[in-house]
Amino acid sequence: MKIHFALASCLVSTVLWASFSEPPRIEYASGYRNDRLHWHLQNPGDDGKLLYSEVAKNLQFWENAATFTVYHRDLYLFLSGSYAAFGQRGSVRQRYADLSYASNQPRFTFTPNGWAADGSGRFGYCINLTDGRLYKVLLIPFIGGSVHYESLQRKHPTPSLEESSDAIGASFYTMSSQLPGRLQLTWYGFLLGGAFHIDPGSRLILDAGYYYSWLHLHFHTHYANEVSLGPPLFTHQNTSYSIKAKTGGNLGHTGWAKLSCRIDQAWQAGLGAQMNYFVSRDVDAKNSAHALTQPSIKTTEKLKIRWTVVSGWATLSRSF
Repeated sequence: MKIHFALASCLVSTVLWASFSEPPRIEYASGYRNDRLHWHLQNPGDDGKLLYSEVAKNLQFWENAATFTVYHRDLYLFLSGSYAAFGQRGSVRQRYADLSYASNQPRFTFTPNGWAADGSGRFGYCINLTDGRLYKVLLIPFIGGSVHYESLQRKHPTPSLEESSDAIGASFYTMSSQLPGRLQLTWYGFLLGGAFHIDPGSRLILDAGYYYSWLHLHFHTHYANEVSLGPPLFTHQNTSYSIKAKTGGNLGHTGWAKLSCRIDQAWQAGLGAQMNYFVSRDVDAKNSAHALTQPSIKTTEKLKIRWTVVSGWATLSRSF
């Protein structure tokens, strides 16, 4: 009991008479962001066949972010929020697999348009590894939470009409792909990690860190196609699909680094970079297929998602 009381007293005294504090700092960051999103559907089971996949590559944003950072009595608080809008580049590649009417896998390419938003908060404790020296090296273990959202629309399919002689039971088929609906992707959850704050006492300051996330996933998208089969079948069908999924237990990795330069006692400017990699477990997705003049067919498929985000920005900050 006495040992526990002594440890608690030591912890309280460390917080009350801590050795490191800095004025609160607000920072604005603006720069470039590149996303890659890959998702696919499979039949349930360990050997389930691939049904459908999309790969969104080289999705380019102009990203703007604001952060608020406090070091007070060795306690660390960090809040951030960002918004990103797409530029004109990037592509979404769509592939249909295991079709009942075709022996090949039709592929279409789309141009993307959309936006994204992110927010996070971290709370930690500063361990001063160089107490009493002119330069400072802080190790900061922290906990917190984050949320990440992306909305993506796919337009202008190429080819606009796929013509193929690889039909099953027919002489040919034609297929057009339509994506009138928007893809919506949300990840949110708990994070745990650590950071270094290195201040040599000169003009330059280095911040770097990493955190591991346990994430919930919400996913919703639509896609549609129109298919015509040649003789002897002579059939025409327009089918739309709605995919919905939500689950926990997904994993994320985030790492960043930033080099800042003191302009004066209050102002700093710098360069920074960050990378996110999120991956889902095998998720049970609800697939609702609807063809004209026919009732909807609802199935459960296996969904897998991988999302990579790379950002680089210039920063400007001021302490208060």
